[in-house]
Amino acid sequence: MRRTNPRERARSRILNDNELRAVWRQAEANGTFGVLVRLLLLTGQRRDTVASMRWEDIDGDTWSIPNGNRRKKGTGGELLLPQAALAIITSQPRFESIPYVLAGRYRGAHFSNYGNAKATFDAKLPPMPQWGLHDLRRTAKSLMARAGVRPDVSERVLGHAMGSVEGIYDRHSYREEKAHALKALACLIENILRPAAATVVSIR
Repeated sequence: MRRTNPRERARSRILNDNELRAVWRQAEANGTFGVLVRLLLLTGQRRDTVASMRWEDIDGDTWSIPNGNRRKKGTGGELLLPQAALAIITSQPRFESIPYVLAGRYRGAHFSNYGNAKATFDAKLPPMPQWGLHDLRRTAKSLMARAGVRPDVSERVLGHAMGSVEGIYDRHSYREEKAHALKALACLIENILRPAAATVVSIR
């Protein structure tokens, strides 16, 4: 039998529908870490990007994301968030001394207790293969493909740097296309969470 590399398996991990339902249900009852998990699924962004979201970055339904650093090449730009993500964000408490949506334990800091929070979270889930927070980003990308979003649009939603020629010559913002992609993602997640509602949930 052909042996598989654990790292290769880890890089291909996405949540199936049953796992997504279990993770989402637990996230709804899990405080700040649960908020992080749900926003990762709804936006497809990196863990630290969501955790460091500032209140000043949110203007109405628009999230302005800072540009990536040299190690994590990519673009920031703006995302028009779906209502499901906005509802989660606006329900978070605001503290005068903390500029972040996901407040941390220490004054002025954002949430960063990933390891301990994940272990506590996993202990409350039904048995399932090991998964990581980055798998939620991969899951979001895969769900957008399942919802019919073009690959080049979902890549821009994730903030990936585009290829040299396309990145240089295509200067279109893709603002509306990314908004439609996130709305399609949110609707598909809603349909997965509540299968009986699948015939009535629409992205329009």
